[in-house]
Amino acid sequence: MAFRDDTLCGFFHTRAQEMGAAQPFLMGRFDANGDPTDDFRTLTWGETRQQVLELASGLMALGIGRGDKVAIFSESRPRWVIADQAIQAVGGVEVPLYPTLSSDELSYMIGDSESRAVFCSTRDKASMARAVQPGTGLEFIIAMESGEGGHEQGCYDFNDIMEMGRKNLDLTALEESIALARPGDVVSIIYTSGTTGRPKGAMLTHANFMAAMEQFTDPTLIRRQAQDKDLHLLFLVHLPVCHVYGRSCDYHVGGLKQGGILAFEPDFSRIPKTLLELRPNVIISIPRFFEKVYDQVTSMVSRQPGYVRKLFAWAMRQGEKFTDAMAKGERLGMLDLFLFSQANVLVFNRLRREAGMDRLVMAGSGGGKLGKEVCTFIRSLGIQLTEGYGLTETAAILNYNAPEFSGLDTNNLSRFQKKMIDWTHDCMVRKQAQGKSPHTNPLRSLKLSMAYNTLAYRLQIKPGTVGKAVLGTQEKIADDGEILARGPQIFTGYWKMPQETGESFTEDGWFMTGDIGRFDAEGFLEITDRKKELFVTSGGKNVAPHPIELQVTGRPYIDQACLTGDGEKYLTCLIVPDFPELKRFARKTGISFTDHADLVRRDEIRELIQVQVSEVNKQLARYEQIKYFTLLPRPFSVEGGELTPTLKLKRRVIKERFREEIRGMYGTPSPRVEAG
Repeated sequence: MAFRDDTLCGFFHTRAQEMGAAQPFLMGRFDANGDPTDDFRTLTWGETRQQVLELASGLMALGIGRGDKVAIFSESRPRWVIADQAIQAVGGVEVPLYPTLSSDELSYMIGDSESRAVFCSTRDKASMARAVQPGTGLEFIIAMESGEGGHEQGCYDFNDIMEMGRKNLDLTALEESIALARPGDVVSIIYTSGTTGRPKGAMLTHANFMAAMEQFTDPTLIRRQAQDKDLHLLFLVHLPVCHVYGRSCDYHVGGLKQGGILAFEPDFSRIPKTLLELRPNVIISIPRFFEKVYDQVTSMVSRQPGYVRKLFAWAMRQGEKFTDAMAKGERLGMLDLFLFSQANVLVFNRLRREAGMDRLVMAGSGGGKLGKEVCTFIRSLGIQLTEGYGLTETAAILNYNAPEFSGLDTNNLSRFQKKMIDWTHDCMVRKQAQGKSPHTNPLRSLKLSMAYNTLAYRLQIKPGTVGKAVLGTQEKIADDGEILARGPQIFTGYWKMPQETGESFTEDGWFMTGDIGRFDAEGFLEITDRKKELFVTSGGKNVAPHPIELQVTGRPYIDQACLTGDGEKYLTCLIVPDFPELKRFARKTGISFTDHADLVRRDEIRELIQVQVSEVNKQLARYEQIKYFTLLPRPFSVEGGELTPTLKLKRRVIKERFREEIRGMYGTPSPRVEAG
């Protein structure tokens, strides 16, 4: 049967038929029963589609149908994708829930969304769902692991539902159900992270997600990748696909649009080992991941002999020249291009190989601003690092800072220009995905050099910005600095919240993002901060905390920072040190300590951090400078409630939880460390 290509479910089934039974699609550390294992197990497109149809048939047997809400309370894994497509196949509305939710949050979202069923990743999460079941309208609980059968209180395991589906499988009825989906149908209700209050359920349609998928793949080189039917890039999926960013970029773009292989590794602590094990081609992540990579490399280099440090510094200078030229869309001189190539041969290729990134061709960063030094480092490695900007309400995208040809009409290319794009794609994507650096082979180096000097030098990407507005999107800046947007990816409204929906749009239909920003002369957008997070000091000065926090965390020995000072005479900061580096420093300098709390009380440590904060203060206006700071003995965390699942600061929670520490910096600053 031919399926629609303007709905997610139609697109999935069409793609599955095109890919065939043998092409790998989903990888995870789970066995056939959904139970955890040490090794990766792979599902092909054919196997995935068959499981989707069987699971959908099982949901139909339970009475789940068009318009019914079904939640997914799970970490990222293959069965998340299978459950999502099965819900879509029966015409249901999927409600993704963060796996870190508390019982109260779970109860609220299950009840508010009116979910009839919930998929739970583990037996423990199924128990949580059972505990909140009374009064929420929840009828069925389906565990992705084995052992949750018995059907008491409507409890099943995943295989039970698939077995039920196999016994009742009516392929014609399922295909007709899939065909009934329309672009304007709500396909998902995604609850916002809740940094500023009660979570709201953003209603997103098939059309919203399909538009976002086209927008993410509109840049010329990314579109060229999608057209390469023999190219199946391996995506390392570690972001939660319950969040719109991971869902749109990894699942929709990487899997559905580009036909890539999705390897799920939700355990952040295992990523370094998984990189070496899988050597993926694409990583979509948040700024902290790339900052950690950069910090680890620079820390390792700092402990090397002098000649190694000098070689690394030289290589970074060559990388900076290259990235500066990319920012302007200008051609690098032949000597500088040769030196950059040698920097790759002598330094960067080895770093990539030792980190398991030697086959990495593309990386995406979102959810926050990435420092210029980190951008320069990642791009110097020969990795196409893209940045973007979007919200839950915009299906994750409004702006995209991907390499694009400046001053070139990509819709009217000559045969020669198309050939140069093919060569660029071959060297930077196809060969790189096989671990073959274009700088180590004479023929590849010659092809890339010719492509670069005739066309590829025009590939422009600006560090420090989130790029231009994407395909079909309009943006403008309001009088108060807020970014306003219109486009096909923007949501239809908040679930059961008509007042909040109305307040999110201007009278003439512009979506109010809640973010402050500005455009440069070429139309690249720079995000300043969240509108609701701006500080106003008692002296009447407006302060954007996030850029200052970014500078603080960019310094050595500092991992996290939360600025305070709204309504106060001066700014203060709660700082979480980079404890691995701090302990290494303590051992090297002979500082004894018993635990983290003891370590941060040491005068030598406070003096070390003061040096870093003072360096930041030199770059700031006087009213932006940090006057005092307090070192915390433990990091902010999702589990602790100080961070959202996407690692954004929950300022209200932090302010309340560390009230005494903050009060001490304003009421009795003498025992604190003064930043100057």
